[in-house]
Amino acid sequence: MKKILKILVWILTVGAIVTGWVFTHKGHVEHPLNGIVVNLHRDVEDGFINYDAVIKTVAKICDTTKNREVTMIPVDSVRSYLNSIPWAVASEANISLDETLIVELVECQPVMRIYNNHGKSVYLDAEGRVFPICGRYTPHVLIGSGYLDFPVTETASSIYDEKYKDTCLPQMFGVMMEVLKNSYTRCCVKQVYLAKNRWYELSMNNVDPEVVLGDGENVGEKLTNLGCFFEQMQGNPDLKEYKKINFNFDNQVVCTKNNKK
Repeated sequence: MKKILKILVWILTVGAIVTGWVFTHKGHVEHPLNGIVVNLHRDVEDGFINYDAVIKTVAKICDTTKNREVTMIPVDSVRSYLNSIPWAVASEANISLDETLIVELVECQPVMRIYNNHGKSVYLDAEGRVFPICGRYTPHVLIGSGYLDFPVTETASSIYDEKYKDTCLPQMFGVMMEVLKNSYTRCCVKQVYLAKNRWYELSMNNVDPEVVLGDGENVGEKLTNLGCFFEQMQGNPDLKEYKKINFNFDNQVVCTKNNKK
């Protein structure tokens, strides 16, 4: 008899839990969407992604005048739209228990802008992700240019994609990342230029001579030598006498003087 009572109690308990869940779930799904919240994560106040435009587009996709219940909200369509934003590196959309659509967007953080030989450009972040330019926002980043032939599209991509395999973009990215990793050049170099002879040249702040880095080999070592050289030459008037300073050679810095008399 006790065993039957235990089984009966267990059945009633499970039934109560299931009934409660059904009513709670039914009450949740039959409610209309209460609102839309977009959380845009970025380190700057303004950026590539237009917050107001995202809100308006998501609201249009949800169309609560037609989709009056939570289950009718096309969350997958919202996610597809978020994934189409070229400057978003991560995104998600879910409906919370209080019937609110929560949108999470993480904006890219570019560290460089590289121009091809047709004057078109892209942004790249430290992970090698490639982003199109944006007319509403221009961040202050390291510039790369020169004899670079690579395609520019309006969608996000990566330097490791097949379309960049046989271009100079991956190597230019590597050289510029070395510039950004070096504590001296990160502050002093404003542009990296790929010359016709495939050597890299640097445009530096407050330095008149042409600075030649050379080929794309051993860039980290060359930049270390560059930093040591300019720190030693700081305040030295002889620096103004140089037309070109070349760091391409092992264990030596080749300086070419001006021809002016």
